[in-house]
Amino acid sequence: MDQLLDKVRGPELVAQFQRLCGLSLLCEDKPASQHSPKVGRQAQPVPTPRLHTPACRGNHTNPERNGTVSGVPIVMYIGQASKDVLKWPRPPSPPVVKLEVRVDAEYGMPSTHAMAATAIPFSFLLASMNRYKYPCELGLLLALAICTLVSLSRIYTGMHTVLDVLCGVAITALLVTASYPFWDAVETFQMKNHFAPLLALSLPLLLSIYYPELDHWSTARGDTTNIVSAGGGAALATWINYQWELIPEPVSVPPYPLPSLSIGLIYRMCARFAIGIIIVFIARQVIKSVALTLVCRVAGVSPRDQEARKLLRVEVPYKYITYSCLGVVGLAGCPAVHRYLSL
Repeated sequence: MDQLLDKVRGPELVAQFQRLCGLSLLCEDKPASQHSPKVGRQAQPVPTPRLHTPACRGNHTNPERNGTVSGVPIVMYIGQASKDVLKWPRPPSPPVVKLEVRVDAEYGMPSTHAMAATAIPFSFLLASMNRYKYPCELGLLLALAICTLVSLSRIYTGMHTVLDVLCGVAITALLVTASYPFWDAVETFQMKNHFAPLLALSLPLLLSIYYPELDHWSTARGDTTNIVSAGGGAALATWINYQWELIPEPVSVPPYPLPSLSIGLIYRMCARFAIGIIIVFIARQVIKSVALTLVCRVAGVSPRDQEARKLLRVEVPYKYITYSCLGVVGLAGCPAVHRYLSL
């Protein structure tokens, strides 16, 4: 058992999978950079990868649901925080080929990409299978495909060991299974309780402030703040949509039939997507600029100072403001524009 654990936790299995996919290193004489307790240390360059051609050629039925899955941000928070509590390093290079450098300073256990790739498709499957009429087997296959491909991609890029990925999937499966019976109650609270906006705004901020202390700066705290803040904004948007009666009343009881695919439907889908992306992009640029300027002025630092942005008193507030607002814009503002345009 110990040998099996060492194997799935070690880098050799990752390197073997990469070689199977046609990936190898140009040079293997430089050791990989390891996590350093010194704040602000930059990751050392990793050997340049060389690509080769592969060897082989050739029962949730609540009619008032707003369509949100509230548990996914918490799943991501648990994953990100676990990395900085466990402090397990990512696979070293060599023997592993590192195809990403942005998050290399983060720790590896568990894989939050694998967690997201498990939580999102399976949560949508569980939330929709009794609400809409479609083959559940097809939805299950699609969810499994997304989970498998994303998980394998984290091994292919050399960012996680096999154990990191397996633990990420297992932890998420446990969390989704345990929380599933409470989804309707949580969403009812989000829509109808007068204290829901206060909780939606305060909980992400507290979780971000009291994120596990970092022994060196990485993108983990900032990315986690983005995720939970966007989730809080989405929860606030759910309350706004219900309280302002912006959620269309159902004309029948679930399960609802899926609309037939037509040119008009495809046009509306593309138009809604394009307009939504434009609104969110513009909103992000404006809100981020205003929030960063305001927070830096309060903190007494320059918004142009990249190192100052890594400070807790700067990084958390400006990301919290930006992505909380974006959650509201995405789930309340964009649908309002779509309704106004009859889309």
